[in-house]
Amino acid sequence: MIDKEQLIKDIETAFADVHLNEGIGINEADKIELRERDAFRQKGRNQDRLWWQSWKEIEDKYPASYSSVMDFMDSEGLRWVMPVYLIYIIKHYKEGSFSVDSTIYTLEAGGLGTDGLDLYTIEQKKAIAKFLQFMVEVGAEWVDVESAQNALDNVWGEWV
Repeated sequence: MIDKEQLIKDIETAFADVHLNEGIGINEADKIELRERDAFRQKGRNQDRLWWQSWKEIEDKYPASYSSVMDFMDSEGLRWVMPVYLIYIIKHYKEGSFSVDSTIYTLEAGGLGTDGLDLYTIEQKKAIAKFLQFMVEVGAEWVDVESAQNALDNVWGEWV
């Protein structure tokens, strides 16, 4: 069985140096999802950069509340926020947050952003694959393990 604390450390290590840069972050993606005007989208973009210098600063309340923003992020933003969601899910998958399955569905689809670029390093791909394995092992009662297994079989399995 995969050790939960070691998995979190592996994710933190793999994504340690990832920055948002010019990517679409949580607040901007939320504005896009809501079809807000450009001025509000820019406000969300500014919040992403002012509130967080690192993905490690994002509190659990954000992945708990923003379950569908990944659908509106580009690859850079998605790679930046992925460790936040993975770690949140590892800690809270039994609580019924929509973010759990939404993240698994994003990974099942390839985990790429709206621009379709693969920016993940091999170490990050291995951490994601290990996360999916963990979900398959422990999530039967709480997680869409069929989709997690599909993500492993069709996208991430080569990194196990």
